Amino acid sequence: MTTPARSRRTDDLRERRRAARRRRLARIDVAIGVVGGGVILLATPGLAIAALIALIVLLLCGASFAVERQLARRRHRAQAPHEHD
Repeated sequence: MTTPARSRRTDDLRERRRAARRRRLARIDVAIGVVGGGVILLATPGLAIAALIALIVLLLCGASFAVERQLARRRHRAQAPHEHD
């Protein structure tokens, strides 16, 4: 038998785990970006090429961030009606 309070605690625990997972993934993304940036700066013959590649990577990261935010908003909106029951 599940009480509403217990269900709420379970939901809170799941949400905290999701948030922790997102933070871990964000740290991994940043680490990959820093290492990739270092490799590009060392491997390219000129800074102009490195700057172009860095700009492309930043645009891709921004697009990824925007898509993730949009998906999070959709998930939040989908869950919102159920919270008021």
